[in-house]
Amino acid sequence: MADFPDIEPVGPAQRRTIIVIGAGVVGLSTAIWLQRAGHAVTIIDRHSPWDVEAYRGASSFGNACTMAFGACLPVAMPGILKQVPGMLLDRSGPLSIFWRDFPHLVPWLWSFIRSSTPAQVDRIVGVLGALLRAAEAGHASLIKEAGVSDLVRNTGCLYLFRNEQEFQQARSGIALREREGVRMEILSATQVAEREPRLAPRYHKGLCFLDVYSLDNPYRYVLGLIDVFMRHGGQFIHGEVDQIRRGESHIGVHAGPDWQAADQLVIAGGAWSATLAAMVGDRVRLDTERGYHVLFPEAGGLLHAPTCYPVHGFYMTPLTEGLRVAGTVELGGLGLPPRPVRTEVIERKVRRLLPDVGPAGRTWLGFRPSMPDSLPVIGASPTDARVIYAFGHGHIGLTLAGISGRMVAHLVNRQAIPLDLTPLRINRF
Repeated sequence: MADFPDIEPVGPAQRRTIIVIGAGVVGLSTAIWLQRAGHAVTIIDRHSPWDVEAYRGASSFGNACTMAFGACLPVAMPGILKQVPGMLLDRSGPLSIFWRDFPHLVPWLWSFIRSSTPAQVDRIVGVLGALLRAAEAGHASLIKEAGVSDLVRNTGCLYLFRNEQEFQQARSGIALREREGVRMEILSATQVAEREPRLAPRYHKGLCFLDVYSLDNPYRYVLGLIDVFMRHGGQFIHGEVDQIRRGESHIGVHAGPDWQAADQLVIAGGAWSATLAAMVGDRVRLDTERGYHVLFPEAGGLLHAPTCYPVHGFYMTPLTEGLRVAGTVELGGLGLPPRPVRTEVIERKVRRLLPDVGPAGRTWLGFRPSMPDSLPVIGASPTDARVIYAFGHGHIGLTLAGISGRMVAHLVNRQAIPLDLTPLRINRF
């Protein structure tokens, strides 16, 4: 765990009223860190965390359950441009684009491809590495206070490569991870078989991430966080924000029939944050990755730890409720219904990898807020410094939620942090 300065709570004279838009793990973590910093906090969200059916579509409900401290490689790696035609043609690939979604994605894709040069990737990996080294300093005390330490499974995480060519192609990424201090161990096929005997022998080598852990039930973590927030005097408002007004003395937020006023505003609205930022007057190159999962309720005991074949683009995570297979990337935006081809592909591939997986159960679609460079947006609005952004975490929202919230609290209190937030500014594109 990287050293991170303690929050110094402000006194009554400096106490601020703050609205946080978003009740995902990022928003909840931010709200609690702001309370610890001495402020009065209200959360607004269109879905109540206590309503499991309404909340089921949230990324904080359906993610891969993994604290991915080694995930310092961006999605756009060198050579990604050559893959774009395949994304448009292959519905079964780990990253796909549907033709009808392509026109509105062109600006995002242009920035995505420009972020994939070796120089840009080298820079981005350094930024992500610094964030990930600090990540546990944001989470550890939250997990403890939320009373969910029993959810933590310290089993590491396993990446598998089907042949020597795949492994050699991963070598450059392994070297970048080593540079950022990620602790890993390369496993032979024999060692993989000893670790995960129920896997079909469709692997050549493995890469074990030693410091990764998973949460057995991320929704229980959400409930634990909202309980902490309410115990410390927080207020939750169930409503959809449709207007933000920046007055001289306060910021007004309209949700449902009422206006709420605050000294400061934090936008942690996940995939909906671009619309919210526009209400403030800021544009952001944010788009949506539509992620899926399939639950196999009888297969929770088949694997020892979260397991991923990078070529397939999904994690197989053993949980008490079953085996959750989560991942893949479909660039497509908000509002469209699930595309069954995506979950069908996941199920078909899992049956080849784990022959004893049994019947499939629940399927899920959620929306990841995705920036072209795989870096989140954290920092003050260039339009109004009273507005702070914390969104765009892509695949690692669960992992970076705690430290994102802790950094927001430092920003509000104007206390120094040991990380440069310049690469995370909203207008970097």
